[in-house]
Amino acid sequence: MSADTENGGNEETHGYTWSQNDDEVILRVAFPPGTVSKAVSVIITPNSLSVGTKGQAPRFEGKLYRPVKEDESVWSLENHETVVIYLQKANVQREEWWPHVIDGHAGIDLKQIKPPPKHMRELDDGAQAAIEKMMFDQHQKRMGMPTSEELLQRDALKKLKEQFPDCGVDIDNVNFVSGGGGFPPNMGPPR
Repeated sequence: MSADTENGGNEETHGYTWSQNDDEVILRVAFPPGTVSKAVSVIITPNSLSVGTKGQAPRFEGKLYRPVKEDESVWSLENHETVVIYLQKANVQREEWWPHVIDGHAGIDLKQIKPPPKHMRELDDGAQAAIEKMMFDQHQKRMGMPTSEELLQRDALKKLKEQFPDCGVDIDNVNFVSGGGGFPPNMGPPR
């Protein structure tokens, strides 16, 4: 797959190739050699795109698959023959992949998308915290030590023991089971 169609496709009917990443969709539209930017018409709105030559009917236009950030979407003319359009995805928090650029145009199979690897620093705080918790829990299990959930359960039981010191539960002998809680020895789950 070439860089022109990475995680995108070749829309032969309308004369463009496209690619995408987490943040943007990039279209490459072939124009006749010698084209000048003044002759090109590209209209980007949050929900639609129109591309063509000024004074003529658009080569293609239509509703975008998802909204884009109009103020951050731009186009340029490369080598006087290729219009490159950079559409900034409006909802980058969701890391959404587009199956097509314009409704009704040819699409791709989203199962074939190969998202680029991300460094943990590039992830949002919630995702980083979840990964750090999983890594901590895996390490604790390998070492035969309690996981984060088991530590929270133990802390809660300690606080309960402090509030009710005569309850008769020996918290040092409680068997914690990940995901299901734990019961003191000689006690089982309620039946």
